[in-house]
Amino acid sequence: MTRRVRMLAAVIAVAVVVTLAVRIGMTMQENNASVLGALWIDFRFFTIWTNALVGVVGAAIALGRGLPQWLTAGPALAIALVAGVYHALLAAGRNLMGLEYAVDMMMHTIIPAAFIAFWLFVLPKGRLAWRDLIIWSAYPTLYSIYAIARGTLDGVYPYFFLDVSNIGAAGVGLWVAGLALVFVLAGAIIVGTAHRTARHA
Repeated sequence: MTRRVRMLAAVIAVAVVVTLAVRIGMTMQENNASVLGALWIDFRFFTIWTNALVGVVGAAIALGRGLPQWLTAGPALAIALVAGVYHALLAAGRNLMGLEYAVDMMMHTIIPAAFIAFWLFVLPKGRLAWRDLIIWSAYPTLYSIYAIARGTLDGVYPYFFLDVSNIGAAGVGLWVAGLALVFVLAGAIIVGTAHRTARHA
């Protein structure tokens, strides 16, 4: 792992840490909550989980840890879909300003773009395997189960497509299956492209 790669990874990890720290501080202030209370509130969201995952992977690379390629490609895929789903389904009508806007931009646009570019142009990807699709598609599925379970307990669902009380179990099931399918299809494109690139190289 070259010094340049480690430095780039460190920049991404620090950006994630600062962004999440600011977000948690804002949540504490808005809800008059403790640090643990704010963590409980914020880690309801797939965006927070995935940004945190990107930060952990970036920190591991910055520290010189050799990670398997599926473990670097998976977060790249997940953060890409965070950005895609947000801008396609959730961003419309939001009128954010100031620090809230800056944090939103970091989590949904800047950090995704930075990590995707880092993975695409810097990290190795020639050993990705088709079996990796199973792991990647399990991530949004397990998250959905977690979020739905939390919503069932306290009545608060992080996203409209997971709100069982509003669109029903069948509707939520279709959304979850659809998101898992998107992960599989996008992952298949990634693996196929990586294999073709490796053969040409």
